[in-house]
Amino acid sequence: MNESRFLVTGFFIVKNRMNTIKELIEVGSTRLAQCGSVSPRLDAEVLLASVLNCARITFYSDPQKAVSFEDAEEYRSRIDRRALLEPVAYITGEKEFMGLVFHVSPDVLIPRPDTESLVEAILERVIPQIKQDTGKPRVLDLCTGSGAIGLSLKFFDPSAVVTLTDISGRALKVAAENARNLGFSNITMVESDLFKGLSKTEPFDLIVSNPPYIPDGIIPTLQRDIVDYEPMLALSGGVTGYDLYERIAGEAGPYLRKGGAIVLEVGNAQEVRVAELLEAQGFGAITMVPDLTGAVRGVVAWKE
Repeated sequence: MNESRFLVTGFFIVKNRMNTIKELIEVGSTRLAQCGSVSPRLDAEVLLASVLNCARITFYSDPQKAVSFEDAEEYRSRIDRRALLEPVAYITGEKEFMGLVFHVSPDVLIPRPDTESLVEAILERVIPQIKQDTGKPRVLDLCTGSGAIGLSLKFFDPSAVVTLTDISGRALKVAAENARNLGFSNITMVESDLFKGLSKTEPFDLIVSNPPYIPDGIIPTLQRDIVDYEPMLALSGGVTGYDLYERIAGEAGPYLRKGGAIVLEVGNAQEVRVAELLEAQGFGAITMVPDLTGAVRGVVAWKE
């Protein structure tokens, strides 16, 4: 039987019958491969799963299941967006981090798997030491963005008293939504340029941050889905990439109790300089946190 098909910006959909899951994934992944996606099959599956509101594993148990015309058209629209290299997380509006689902928008940096190594290290190495002195560690997450770090710490250690800050009010709205989605009603949110909106009267036990750290000259060389879509405010670390590290190291002292810890995520080969900045401000017992590849992803320092 001859099947009538129509073409919309490079995407074929069967017009006189419903497409199957298998067909849509194949045509979507083919198009994304042609447009430069580094993971076209995965992207296509995630986008279709977001449209159908189901888990990707169901595609393998019933690949011949028919998809409605309306859902196929919505899927095509999302493939079109990804073909322009818009990040999948912005298209679906969510990103998994530490096994939790976080809402994301172009107002916040998309949480990266590498940052999970930092959170795991804090939960395993830092918070247990802090809790030798206090049963309810006070945690400050600077430059919080979506709130992924601070809210994950709260989820896995409910005793933590968490404050999230960001210079962007729009980012804080995303973090607030994530706090609500996780069932937290007692998270403090402060719109602030680092420490400026915070009080020194109750110092924190832990300060953690994934600040902007990419040198301005490097930003234009990054992947297009980063440069064209993610917020520059969350990327730019100034000319050298150390602007925020210098400020955090220099300003953190009064906001951190003696015996407390500061944990900073770092970019490629930045750990030595960041450790020097912290040491110059009197922090000690400095250690590094590797990610799954073995690269240093974070620096831990203690206020002595």
